[in-house]
Amino acid sequence: MKKLICTLTLVAVGLSLLMYPQTHLALRHGLENAFVMLRLSSFSYEALPAVPVDAAKTQVVFMFDDGWASVYTDAYPLLARYGYSASIAAIPGMAREREYLSYAQLARMYMDGWDILNHSYSHKDGMYARCDELLSEYMSAREWLDRRFFRRGGNSVIMPFGDCNPYIIPLLIKNGFQNIRTSDNVLLLDRDEVCYFPIKTIHLLTDVSVETVTAELTACAGGDSAVLFNLHKMGDGADRTQMTFSPAKLREIVEFLHANEDTFQVVTYLTLLE
Repeated sequence: MKKLICTLTLVAVGLSLLMYPQTHLALRHGLENAFVMLRLSSFSYEALPAVPVDAAKTQVVFMFDDGWASVYTDAYPLLARYGYSASIAAIPGMAREREYLSYAQLARMYMDGWDILNHSYSHKDGMYARCDELLSEYMSAREWLDRRFFRRGGNSVIMPFGDCNPYIIPLLIKNGFQNIRTSDNVLLLDRDEVCYFPIKTIHLLTDVSVETVTAELTACAGGDSAVLFNLHKMGDGADRTQMTFSPAKLREIVEFLHANEDTFQVVTYLTLLE
């Protein structure tokens, strides 16, 4: 009788997987995420080769906001070819959505030395004046990152839409957050003092040319400020936001930096701030 029940149960499970593809997909994603979590639980970021900041060079950071899947397919292999790592401002609430990075993709890049930073849990619009709600968004995102063994980056706040209400700063300090990146500035948070980190942000929008970027880099070389390239989705053509950047143009910028490594050093955001 027990054998019959087991057989019928297995048949029922098999039929449900065939009849309901979403069930099969959810099961596959669940198993994949469990395996990834197991790997991350034993991973030590400190075991990666140290990349100390070279004070004689101008540091350059690539930061990809929102966590689009095209970063994994187009930017990640390109940067890896030259031994470079970058930073992702992740939105945990979008990690299961189509076109966004999955947990497994985020984990692979993290274990290759990429930063996974806190871009709020759901990147809601209209939160500028709702500081308590935005703080809750950051705390939820930090909890999501911590529970999934992304042990670095949860305390680094990347402002949705780039604007920072000054009233949220003491709330972030009180709750242990360490820095804020706005559209154009980086703030270092301390209980006694808040200060600006010297950095020039260059937004790589669709219509920005490689010539403009290399001219900006040349102007920054040898100066007191680091350079932060802010990107979003990778791809050819434009969308209504003008935030999609061409992989071919990114390749030219990376090749320029590689050819001028005596002047520039590509580092991650957390490496720079540390």
